[in-house]
Amino acid sequence: MKSKLATVIAFLFYFTCLAQSNLTTFPVNASWQFRQADAAEWLPAKVPGCVHTDLIYNKVIEHPFFGENEKACQWVGEKDWIYETIPFAVEDSILNRSVVRLKFNGLDTYTEVYLNDKLVLKSDNAHRSWEVDVTKLLKYSGNVLRINFFSPIPIAEKRLVDLSYPLPGDGVRAMVRKPQFHFGWDFGPKLLLCGITKPVEIIAYDLARFTDIHIEQLKITDALAELKTTFTIHSDKDQDANIIFEMTKSGDNWMSDVQLKKGMNIVELPFEIPFPYRWWCNDEGAQNLYEFSVLLRVDEKIIDSSIKRTGLRNIKLMTQKDSIGESFFFELNEKPIFIKGANYIPIKYFPGEVTTSDYRKLLKSCKDAHINMLRVWGGGVYEDEKFYEICDEMGIMVWQDFMFACSMYPADSIFVSGLIEEANEQTKRLRNHPCIALWCGNNEVMEGWENWGWQTGLTDRQKFMISRAYNDVFDLTLKKIVVKNTHTDFWESSPRYGRANPASLVEGDSHYWGLWHDEEPFEILKEKIPRFMSEFGMQSFPSDDVLKEMMVKDEFSYNDPGLDAHQKHNRGFKLLDKYMNAWYPKISHDNLSMYGRMTQVVQAEGMTMGIEAQRRAMPRCMGTMYWQLNDVWPAFSWSGMDYKGNPKLLHDYLQTVYAPQLISSVVTKDELFIYWISDNEIPEDNAELHFRIYDGNNIPVANEVKKDIVPIYISDKRLVMLKNGSSVILRMPLTDVIGKETSENKLIDVTLTRPGATAPEFHRIQKLIPNSDQMIIPTSYSFPTYEGKSKKRKENIGIRFEKGSN
Repeated sequence: MKSKLATVIAFLFYFTCLAQSNLTTFPVNASWQFRQADAAEWLPAKVPGCVHTDLIYNKVIEHPFFGENEKACQWVGEKDWIYETIPFAVEDSILNRSVVRLKFNGLDTYTEVYLNDKLVLKSDNAHRSWEVDVTKLLKYSGNVLRINFFSPIPIAEKRLVDLSYPLPGDGVRAMVRKPQFHFGWDFGPKLLLCGITKPVEIIAYDLARFTDIHIEQLKITDALAELKTTFTIHSDKDQDANIIFEMTKSGDNWMSDVQLKKGMNIVELPFEIPFPYRWWCNDEGAQNLYEFSVLLRVDEKIIDSSIKRTGLRNIKLMTQKDSIGESFFFELNEKPIFIKGANYIPIKYFPGEVTTSDYRKLLKSCKDAHINMLRVWGGGVYEDEKFYEICDEMGIMVWQDFMFACSMYPADSIFVSGLIEEANEQTKRLRNHPCIALWCGNNEVMEGWENWGWQTGLTDRQKFMISRAYNDVFDLTLKKIVVKNTHTDFWESSPRYGRANPASLVEGDSHYWGLWHDEEPFEILKEKIPRFMSEFGMQSFPSDDVLKEMMVKDEFSYNDPGLDAHQKHNRGFKLLDKYMNAWYPKISHDNLSMYGRMTQVVQAEGMTMGIEAQRRAMPRCMGTMYWQLNDVWPAFSWSGMDYKGNPKLLHDYLQTVYAPQLISSVVTKDELFIYWISDNEIPEDNAELHFRIYDGNNIPVANEVKKDIVPIYISDKRLVMLKNGSSVILRMPLTDVIGKETSENKLIDVTLTRPGATAPEFHRIQKLIPNSDQMIIPTSYSFPTYEGKSKKRKENIGIRFEKGSN
């Protein structure tokens, strides 16, 4: 009863103080309008947002996601645009403060900002916020805020000419600190957005305010958490102040009297939490979070307040030399974790359209699929605070790239000074989140430099200058900022080596694109197993409702020109056909819906073949993150979910192949192997292994009833050991179980039952080989149990294609 009362009192105290806080953050709720810079007509605008969505809303352009409309929108990014408020008023309570500032949380990208016809800001980076003092400029009424947006192309081209060395990859794109995928990528359109991408706020205060609060975890053990909170406080003058720091749930609090100097102040407050609750990732334990209220007080008056939330955990990237090469795995709370993840691209193409419910729906789907890490890819954006908060809640660790991808970058003073501001802001913004597991410098920049022919035709001096710029950006700048601001590990470039280098399989992380780009078969994934697979993938069609949005014509046809417009890989359709023909040669384009569904089958079966091979190889391999989780527009891509959030078959399969415990059966040469894989700490125990082999041709087709489903092999029950990690629990010559028959169209049904259990504890049905005539689609069907009775199950087998059908 005392505990509950203390909690209530703590909350009432905090919110009472919050209501009395002297600092006010007030959104600029003015109405906005926009126009092309060389045109006269003003149109209504939505802020936050971007010029493309405003043009769509005003019916100036057709939505670029539909049909071939993308091509007709390219002129938008070549023009300059102006956004302006309708005159707005500001409350007396704001203007009566000693300091009033404007904060722009997102401006994309090159701007001049005017308040009441006075230039107050020039911006050149979409990946950071901007703040300016407007104490003497804001009025009670009639305020006008105007923002001029300039096309990035001529600015970048001029800067590139002025640079003393070329930038292989995409030099124009590399010069601009905006989302790199806006320039076009192999999964999405080219749409050079500009606009006010996040809210504009007025910040007003007297005396002082917090500019940063960092809850630093010094040492965490089961018995004690040793922590330190560092408060960064900006003060308008020399003055005495008091900080109250309270754990909201327990009511425990710490206080500190400080003497503030005019300007920036750093105040440190050490504290301890006995017997702390740890934060764990998905499927490994609870996502325990601690919430703290913070008050800044001067002369008994609350002048600023905040709430901070964090989780207590140790996350380390372990890279140690070993007999193979060098390890690459994540250790959470001193436990090695096999990473089961995906590469995440921006959830929406257009800013202003993302909602908290969008994040929650996507991340809940990841949690349900047993995903424990997402890599926020470096060609996109640093996500909104809500994304990371939900990852904290759901136990999804985040591998966070800095926003660099697939090009060499400059290191002149203008670029680096802006990058320092960006990196400082983002690392400080995210460092209290327990989900942040790694900061990575870039995506595929080093691989491109070493393996993509970027050095061809360059002079030795140019190579030297470009290499030095790379080191200046990623080693001297970004690495030092991560080390200074956080306790999170830094990884320079993903991957460390390209697939052409044999070292890519024995150390570091690997992007294995022999599959797809090099047209290697899926079976190569059983052989090319790295220490950590951070990218690999296979394209598939989206759902039918997304396909319809691509179409130009009414009929559902493979020859529709809209489909070509949404296939951004130059060999995409050819490769889809090649992989389809290798596994399901009888499927044609005649039925586009069925062909599309079958591409999802090929993707799901092939990718899970690779995932299972990587999990079977633990601890040599300690992670897999497929490319890619989601889509930004209607597309033919490598995603596990299309842009409407519809899960493809691959995402459905993750619930099995990413599960903490997995039975994995595989045919290697002429032998059958059954593996037991466990990611969790479980007591080592005996279990009875029992399996049956069925002829897939005798499995019921959907809605079809067959009287007898007879196994062609029934194993004797044998005792096996269940333990942590990956272990072979059965190895038999294939001829002992299927005789001289082919392994195609054969299903294996495996159960594991602990002694004393009344029913099988672990059960899985698989194809012996994926590329057979049997199509795997979840369906309900009748299947004999081990007691000889028929029982309905929902399993990943069902509709079969007879030879010659499509």
